[in-house]
Amino acid sequence: MKLTVIQVKKETPTIFSVHFKPETKINFRPGQYLLVELPVTDPKGNDRSFSIASSPTEDIIIISTRQTDSIFKKKFESLKKGEIVESKGPYGSFTLDESKPAIMLSGGIGITPLRCMIKYATDKKLATKITLFYANRNPEEVAFKTDLDNWQKENKNMKVVYTVNEGNENWDGLTGFIDEKMIKANS
Repeated sequence: MKLTVIQVKKETPTIFSVHFKPETKINFRPGQYLLVELPVTDPKGNDRSFSIASSPTEDIIIISTRQTDSIFKKKFESLKKGEIVESKGPYGSFTLDESKPAIMLSGGIGITPLRCMIKYATDKKLATKITLFYANRNPEEVAFKTDLDNWQKENKNMKVVYTVNEGNENWDGLTGFIDEKMIKANS
């Protein structure tokens, strides 16, 4: 299936997103992933699996990833508006169970399938109670923070708990790793 690049967007100093317009509507469940192929010669191959960061309620496909020095990731980040890439899928069974409350734990770029689930739950006005614990190295690396903050205001069933390992004078949230004590205190 063909995906046309709409834009490449910097999310944090080390994370970027590629926004695509699919040639046809992709039917997927929140949390699934796609296999993206690029015309590169990379020692690890010319395809990678990426969680879909966008929700089925959105008209675009968003793939977000951390920058690396790999040939594949450098090509992925350098894609230009209008370029077309091949993809396969969707795949995966890590999906939102709407029938029970969810406590979601994420670190760094692991937020992508959870972003999809939270956006979906918010757009569909699901009664599913969601608490997201989202850990990052520092405040600058919190991907999708504006989106998550806005959805938390819009969705009375959602709570986001941020924590960072390297806080600074501008950070008034939690610091440290997600652990049992943090979960119990904030659930």
